[in-house]
Amino acid sequence: MDPLLALFPLENHPLTSPSSTGLYLHIPFCAVKCRFCDFAAYPGRRADVPRYLAALQREMRSIMGRPTLDTLYVGGGTPSLLDPLEWTNLVQAVNSHFELASGAEVTMECNPDGVSPEKWVAWSASGVNRISLGLQTDEPGLLALLGRTHTWDDFENAFKTARRQKIHALNVDLMFGLPGQTVSGWVSTLRRVADLGPDHISTYGLQVEEHTYFHRSGVQADDDRQADMYETAADLLESAGYVHYEISNFARPGFECRHNLRYWRNQDCLGLGVSAAGYDGARRKTNTDDLTAYMTSVETRGVSDHETVELSPAQREGENLMLALRLKEGVVPTSRGLALYGEALDRHVRGGLLVRDGARYRPTRTGWRLSNRLFVDLLGPE
Repeated sequence: MDPLLALFPLENHPLTSPSSTGLYLHIPFCAVKCRFCDFAAYPGRRADVPRYLAALQREMRSIMGRPTLDTLYVGGGTPSLLDPLEWTNLVQAVNSHFELASGAEVTMECNPDGVSPEKWVAWSASGVNRISLGLQTDEPGLLALLGRTHTWDDFENAFKTARRQKIHALNVDLMFGLPGQTVSGWVSTLRRVADLGPDHISTYGLQVEEHTYFHRSGVQADDDRQADMYETAADLLESAGYVHYEISNFARPGFECRHNLRYWRNQDCLGLGVSAAGYDGARRKTNTDDLTAYMTSVETRGVSDHETVELSPAQREGENLMLALRLKEGVVPTSRGLALYGEALDRHVRGGLLVRDGARYRPTRTGWRLSNRLFVDLLGPE
């Protein structure tokens, strides 16, 4: 394993230096919008890609100085929809406005289908060292139900190609609690994926959000079945050598997602593109999720229409705790955090959702599964 990309043990060391930050870029285009998706994703607007990428590059110029990045995450939508030249130009723009640290983690989300050899070469040549493949499920009927356009063979071919291209780390996204999905089918999917040996596996229970096809169609999540599937995934993947380091995420040691750890540790991060969010330690800035409005505002003013929320000290403490308790490592609250939330934390220790180890609070697996009961107490007393 490349030592530049290896993580320090989660318990003992920060992942980022005080002088560096992370950058999230949102690519909102996709061929088909999945039926569960409530992200800013726009099918059928491929013609807007050149205009959007020009706006994205102009928004980069609004960032003061030349920040050093130790993580870069390109998500969507479907970033793999970009052709090799579009991708190369985007990366060149990033390199023009930011300094990419040695050993930086560079992640790109990728759909398993529609990937050409030329794209793989462009990604590898541009420094992509982590690919997140959106499999969701290997069952053909469930893939069709979700509105996915790939097959298992597409996924397996993409996975093996990424290995041949020497992509340093591979993540696979999976979903459970789907309509008609059985526990035995979920076990089969997990085993089939684990047998390929990805470095990281993300497992998400179906959430039926407003403004999605599933919500309009009356689909409902089955909480009891999802609980069973959650426990099943944790048992199976831990027995296969994966560390359950975050509520929904499993990794081989050293392959935890460094960019997402920024969010869970509530560290600063830049966000550029439609719907992208950034945080500077006190304020959260979220760009408009309207594609046309985003492009127009950046073209005319150099920045996106956005919403900025300034967090009170109590809200910052609550967010620090809430996000950190998504991680296996847990958190040592500050004195202010204890004054504000110590009673709630200790109550959840007594209830079995947390354990206390000296000054550190850690989540139990039950606490993760029932995390909403905990997090509602950490939203801020104000």
